[in-house]
Amino acid sequence: MNSFFATDGFKILVFLIVCVTAVVMFIRQSRHKLAADPKVVKDELDRLGSEYTVLSDVVVSAELGMNDVSHVVVSPYGVFVLTVKTEAGKVFGREGDREWQIKSGRQRDILYNPLWENRKHVNALEKMIGEVWFIPLVVFTRATLKGEFGDPVVRLKELIPSIAEHKKSRLPDDKRDEIVQKLRRTADQN
Repeated sequence: MNSFFATDGFKILVFLIVCVTAVVMFIRQSRHKLAADPKVVKDELDRLGSEYTVLSDVVVSAELGMNDVSHVVVSPYGVFVLTVKTEAGKVFGREGDREWQIKSGRQRDILYNPLWENRKHVNALEKMIGEVWFIPLVVFTRATLKGEFGDPVVRLKELIPSIAEHKKSRLPDDKRDEIVQKLRRTADQN
C-alpha cells in the first residue's frame, strides 16, 4: 500500500512540475511575441506626459524615395526620431559598423546599422521641417544588446528614461505646433 502512494505521489509531483513548466514557458513566449509587435513602442510612448506629441508611421520624402519613420515625438526638449527594431536574439556590433550581427540560437543574421537608417530619417525630417534639435533613438523591443552602440540605442524598457533625460527646453510652443502640423499634413496625404 505504501509503494502505491509513493508511486502515485511521484506521478502527481511530476505532473505538477510539467504543468508549472508549461505555464512559465507560455507566459515567456507570450511576452516575447508581444514585444515583437511594434505597437508596444506606441503604447510605451503614450505614457509620456501631455507636453509630448507622438506621431507614428510618419512618411517623409527623401532623395532616394520615401522614408517611413516609426515614431516621431515632438516635445519642448526637441524632436525624438525613433527607429524600431523587433529582431530577437543577441545583437553584436559597434556604432560605426556598417552591419551588426544578430545571433539567435544557432542562427546568425546581418542587420544593417539602424543608426544609419535613423540618420536618413533625421535628414529627411530636417529638410521638411528645418533645423531643430533632433534626438535620434533606435529601440530594440526583443534583442539583447552586446556591443558599443552609443546612447541612441536602447531597449524598450529604457525608452522612457532615455527620453526623460532630456530636460533642456529647446523648442518654443509655436515651433512645436508648426512641426506637428507639418507632420500631420504629411500623414494625411499618405
